[in-house]
Amino acid sequence: MPFARGARRRLDFLAGDEIRASVRLSSGGAFRNFGSFSYERYLRGVNIHRRASTKTSLLVKRTGTAPAGSVRARISRIRCGIQAELERRFPAPDGNDISTTGAVLEALLLGEDGRLDEATVENLQKTGLYHLFAISGGHIAILNVLLFSLFRLVRMSPRTSRLALAAFLVFYTILVEGSPSVLRATFMTLAYLAGRLLWKDVHVLNTISASALFLLLVNPSSLFDAGFQLTYVATLSIILFTPPLLKKLPRLPLKATELACLSVTAALGVAPLIARSFNRVTLSSLLLNFVAIPLVGLIMGVGYAFLPFATAFPAAAGPPAAVLGFLVNVFARVSHALDPFPFLSFRVPTPRAGIVFGYFLFLGLCLVRPRFRGQRVLVGAGFSLFFFVLVVSPFRPGSPELRVTMIDVGQGESLLVEFPGRRTMLIDGGGLAASSFDVGERVVSPVLWRKGIKKVDYLVLTHPHPDHLDGLVAVAKNFRVGEFWEGWPTRVDGLYADLLRALPSGVIRRRCGRGFRHQEGEVSIAILHPEMMTAAGQGQAAVGNDSSLVLKIALGRTAFLLTGDVGAATERELLEAGLDLGSAVLKAGHHGSASSTSAAFLAAVQPKAVLVSAGEGNTYGFPNPEVLGRCRNAGAEVFRTDIDGAVEISADGRRLLVRKAAGFAAKRDADFRLTRTTKSMIIGLD
Repeated sequence: MPFARGARRRLDFLAGDEIRASVRLSSGGAFRNFGSFSYERYLRGVNIHRRASTKTSLLVKRTGTAPAGSVRARISRIRCGIQAELERRFPAPDGNDISTTGAVLEALLLGEDGRLDEATVENLQKTGLYHLFAISGGHIAILNVLLFSLFRLVRMSPRTSRLALAAFLVFYTILVEGSPSVLRATFMTLAYLAGRLLWKDVHVLNTISASALFLLLVNPSSLFDAGFQLTYVATLSIILFTPPLLKKLPRLPLKATELACLSVTAALGVAPLIARSFNRVTLSSLLLNFVAIPLVGLIMGVGYAFLPFATAFPAAAGPPAAVLGFLVNVFARVSHALDPFPFLSFRVPTPRAGIVFGYFLFLGLCLVRPRFRGQRVLVGAGFSLFFFVLVVSPFRPGSPELRVTMIDVGQGESLLVEFPGRRTMLIDGGGLAASSFDVGERVVSPVLWRKGIKKVDYLVLTHPHPDHLDGLVAVAKNFRVGEFWEGWPTRVDGLYADLLRALPSGVIRRRCGRGFRHQEGEVSIAILHPEMMTAAGQGQAAVGNDSSLVLKIALGRTAFLLTGDVGAATERELLEAGLDLGSAVLKAGHHGSASSTSAAFLAAVQPKAVLVSAGEGNTYGFPNPEVLGRCRNAGAEVFRTDIDGAVEISADGRRLLVRKAAGFAAKRDADFRLTRTTKSMIIGLD
């Protein structure tokens, strides 16, 4: 069931209802960065054509009801009833929503994770237990065990049991509003059940392969979907490696050996895919799954028994509801049990394709019967080497040139500077106002990981506004940081306080102002604004757009002037100060607003390229057409994230090379004359 943006109130609509809503259609919405996850392709793969948002659920109205005989509508009504029961039994403190316990039950029983709070989601992802909340193979397997146990208890024949299970899975898939992961898991199970009904002997590997082939024929783009890959690789790994591993381990009570094998073999199979898709290695799940999986099975069993009982005997539903709440609290404690050991879950740069191939090659060779002496030792050593490289990621490719990338962060700003060699600087981290979407975690960090970056040598905050500051919090948590640069001091609260807490211990903090200079090899960095604040003025200034740090980064004849959000007043101040502003590349102030990038300032800078960071379809009208006209009149080429996606400019001191994540590549020669390359050089991957 959908949730309105900015509200968590459930909308009581049924499948098949017609609705009318006042919404804002998304014009695309994907963050277009080099080698980034294609959200648009993902939406097409799940048959979503456009996205839209509304300010309040009051703008969504039902205009027609589902047909009276609709099976989907009837099952949807059951789903709404379950949600209403959970809200009634597990209300939020204010009584207008659902509690955290209720949201967990809603996710486990119905696959609706939209009301899980951010802290719960973050912890589940960190511990590797989030797969228990995404209804897929794990849920279907637990349901299979629960139902087969029930059927055996009532002495139902095997054939009737399989037919009943197949019918229930179809019902359940409709009940949880079948996502691709649910459909995959259900179809795999149905394929196996059909095989057992039609033939005496069924090879699991054949039925799994048949289900994958069918799904790919229906939607070939599924092959590139991370969920599809994880589902089938985990299943294949369990099928191939669990039997030989069981033979080598002692049998423990309560099926502990079998559970350990399932957990280990699935984790081994998906480890490189999780590292490549989510930049995480989670070892804690290997330990937590021993308790978490049986506990989730118990919660689901009690939960599905509780719902019809509560409907039939509402007055007596209090005690079982308390039991459910107790079990959820136990699960919460289990999920936090390994918090004192952060090394069991950590982030890694995106592994290269060769590392993933080598990992799977040696993992597969483990199944090959030995043909010569020392084969097992050689294969084990090879697998250990690739696993070590996957986890440690020791190779960070250096940059032969000075490279500045304006990251596409929507309506915000973030720039990555890669100095010749392996040292890096991140200037601002983007952020979306009035949104829980974490740009630092979901956009900026993946950009750095895809480049193999594990350490940000210089983390720079131009000014503490959310669209520049917000994303730096996640970056400070995910990466080692050498130094933190900032301008005038601000009040330590809100996001700024979060950033300071997130900075690793031992980070060097620098207050920067005009006159501050730093040399990074052949590259010089100068702070042109604001003026250094005296000790007497500390904490007295209002920190706003015009207090942004202005940096000039130069290598040979090439310079980049990065102006934060400063406006015309600061530009006049810089002109009057007689500073050397000449730069080949200018980052337009305040996202290209009319109050910045004046004609006089452009005449002094004489840029050949102007960078504008603005969100696609933003409500501010950035960049302003007048600013674009002034840039064209000054002879500068404009590159903007709302049209071009991320923009990368490489400089060797004599010429520039410009790449766009969405469009043609371009370069300027020593005289900065612009030439466009052929379409074959459009670059969308690193």
